[in-house]
Amino acid sequence: MVQPLRAQLKPPSPLSGSSSVNFPSKIIKIKPPRWFELIGVLVSGLLVLLLLTPHVVEWLNPPTGDEPFYLVTAISLIKDHDLEEFNNYYNYDFWDFAPTCEEMAKAPWGYIGSGLIDSETVRSIAGIYAPGLRNCRNTPPGLTELLPHYSKNTVREGIYTKHGIGLSVLIVPAYALGGRIGVVIFLNFLAALVGLNCWLLAWEMTGKRKIAWLVWAAMLFTSPLLPFAFLIFPALPAALLVIYSWRRLRLVAQARLLVQEKYGVVAKVNGWGRALLIGLCLGFLPWLHSVFLSISLPLFLYFLLGGRVRYWRVLLPGWSAVTTALLLLPIIILGGLFLAYYIYLYGTPFPNTQDHAGFAPLYYIWLGIFGFFFDQKYGLLIYAPGYLLAFVGLILLSWRSARRGQTNRRRSDLIWLGLVIIPNFLVMSSYNQWWGEWGSPARYLVPLVPLLAAPLAVVLAEAPQLFTRLFFGLSLLWSVTISVAWMLNPHLMFHWQDQNPAKLLTWLQLNLPFFKDVKLAGWFPSYVTNLKANGGQPTILAGIVWLSAAGIIVALASFLALRKHPKREEIEIWE
Repeated sequence: MVQPLRAQLKPPSPLSGSSSVNFPSKIIKIKPPRWFELIGVLVSGLLVLLLLTPHVVEWLNPPTGDEPFYLVTAISLIKDHDLEEFNNYYNYDFWDFAPTCEEMAKAPWGYIGSGLIDSETVRSIAGIYAPGLRNCRNTPPGLTELLPHYSKNTVREGIYTKHGIGLSVLIVPAYALGGRIGVVIFLNFLAALVGLNCWLLAWEMTGKRKIAWLVWAAMLFTSPLLPFAFLIFPALPAALLVIYSWRRLRLVAQARLLVQEKYGVVAKVNGWGRALLIGLCLGFLPWLHSVFLSISLPLFLYFLLGGRVRYWRVLLPGWSAVTTALLLLPIIILGGLFLAYYIYLYGTPFPNTQDHAGFAPLYYIWLGIFGFFFDQKYGLLIYAPGYLLAFVGLILLSWRSARRGQTNRRRSDLIWLGLVIIPNFLVMSSYNQWWGEWGSPARYLVPLVPLLAAPLAVVLAEAPQLFTRLFFGLSLLWSVTISVAWMLNPHLMFHWQDQNPAKLLTWLQLNLPFFKDVKLAGWFPSYVTNLKANGGQPTILAGIVWLSAAGIIVALASFLALRKHPKREEIEIWE
């Protein structure tokens, strides 16, 4: 629980050279959330996800895409206590989580909204009928084998997964206890924890519980977080590690700025347990995927430098020797083991990139940037346009306040949000397969999206104009409608880099007569492939329209917020 900073500060002793502490004349007292309130936030999110899980698992049976390979590695750890997987594939261990013949004989297995998929479509769209199926009467030919995703550059004999092993290690207890359904329930719990941290971050930014609940609901139950509460990918665990560590590091940085401005002393915000958890987060992120080094390194820099304005002679203000040691210890241990693992497997301490799609030339990075936001299959803003307001929140954080200290604290948030988000975003934008191949929208943005709870909360709290509220309300309605459709038919949230339109657009045209003769695919940009529905032509005009509309919305909402911006109150929750 976040404790008020005032309660943690004590007037300096006469030996400190200062005889008094000048507290601000105007203090807004905000009660911190009680433990049972936080439990309520956690349980509320978890219950909703648990209620949805049986239906989602029934439809998404078996797991598809990269999911089965994380499970096979977990099975190898459980059965063989090693990472070599040849015997696991040879013995068909992947049938442990494959659907039974009885399950394959009845709907909704293989159904995507308009009818059963024929065998030709099966071969062209990976993941609907996933390979690795049991040998049943109705099993399509050639789909009883699961070809391993193995690394081709190892210095050791055998089959080793090319994926990060961190997720497989995390899910070992859940799989041992409950199989695949146990893993999904574990992911439900992690998603609920992500939601709780979004709630806390929104509250810490604004001090308003209503805003915290609104941000929590708007983020947890829409794209891109909701689908990954049920999918076995490292994105969701990474999101939890990122938002928790950024939140706790932010509290220290804000405390440094606050006390340097007013009190001349530094509060201890994170105790021993939290310091250890932050270190575990930073140290474990690369184990989920080596690309997360581009997040853990800026977070470590936040630990070293966050909140510094003066007092450079103090090594780490806000951290005691014990908490500093407890934070560094897991980073050193996990980092050393990470290097040892790479040397053991590849003969080099550097991450292996040969097993993946590689990176495009820098002049193609714009394709990934625009695609991440506006692609009709994979774009964040197509499925959750409310995140546009996060950009407005970033502008508000950059704006000058009446008091210099408050301006410094808000700009500190802006700077460190950028330093943590931008490196990973640019790396993934330049990745040749930035869309993530078979999967749900904005897969590679999931680790970063929870951090947008901060600017989103700011704009919802400080920009009460009708335009902003109306846009957010309509956007939320759009996103929730999509979420409902996905939960009713979870196959609709999966896409492939083919020439077909987004699944939801296809479903609308096949099931609603009103859209039968409407070329919906031409209304939304496509940055992965040129679609058959558009005659194989690029959707340049649609891209310009969506980008222009997004820019106008952000500009107008920012203008209205700054033109009639109320006098900012000193919301210093830690006082």
